[in-house]
Amino acid sequence: MKKHLTILFFASTLTLSAQTEPAAAARSVDLIDPAAFGFGRPGYMVDTTFIDTQDFANRPGGLDFMEVRTILPLWTKKVNSLRMSASLSYNLSELDFNGFLGLQRETLHTLEAQLSLFWRPEQSRWWGLGFVTPGIGTDFQGLSWDDFEVSGLGLLGYRFTDSFSLAGGLFAQYGAQEGMIVPALGFIWKPGPFIVQVTPPFVVFGWRATDRVTLSLSAYPSGGSWDVEDPAVNRVELNGWQTAASVICQATDRFSISMRVGMNVGGELELRDTNNNVLANETLESAPFSALNLRWQF
Repeated sequence: MKKHLTILFFASTLTLSAQTEPAAAARSVDLIDPAAFGFGRPGYMVDTTFIDTQDFANRPGGLDFMEVRTILPLWTKKVNSLRMSASLSYNLSELDFNGFLGLQRETLHTLEAQLSLFWRPEQSRWWGLGFVTPGIGTDFQGLSWDDFEVSGLGLLGYRFTDSFSLAGGLFAQYGAQEGMIVPALGFIWKPGPFIVQVTPPFVVFGWRATDRVTLSLSAYPSGGSWDVEDPAVNRVELNGWQTAASVICQATDRFSISMRVGMNVGGELELRDTNNNVLANETLESAPFSALNLRWQF
């Protein structure tokens, strides 16, 4: 869950850039969302990812992973230069540990709500954002405060030109008896049919080949963290990176479909007990993955 919230922070910076553009030009300047984290034009989304077996680097065995992610916008209201909104996201993750530390196939869930404020005065290049995102990562076999995490963001941005935007702010998060506050700086540059989105840890280079088809190369974190009910293992943390090539097709004005393939690299699996002691910290070998995304845009 920690990785997803970090991505959500940077996804929010990208969303803002799209919202600052005039409505008539929205389609031509939409931001690229190759990994389907919900930025760009708002809408309903479902995304399915399959990763081939990630072998343990230092022992026999490996981890199988499949994930389905959804985003559901719930409400929005604009008052003068301030827009308020709410959304809900749900991730279903299937992890097969193949007997490692007694774990077999685990069905894990991540449920998050986001309340956000967006400020943009008319005739101004400045904008601001704040959000709070509470959520849980669990197997739903039993809920406790250890399942709960919350994050918050304060962000200020400036659009220097119609093709270049810069954003910076602070992100805070607390969960599983750990907290952090981190600064961040990112930019979005759109020279002609190309677009460069650099908002670490999310990087995208895209080319709008036609009005309907966009090709992109991207890199972004993957994984999540969950509390589980098991005699030995209490917490699962899975981290990694995905490098992908994507094809995004805008089938109609509102419906789009995208496919991406690539490699999951830099994988790491950590298991902890109820006392937060580390039971295992395994490096995972790189493995290919594929994904399919369907989106209905407003």
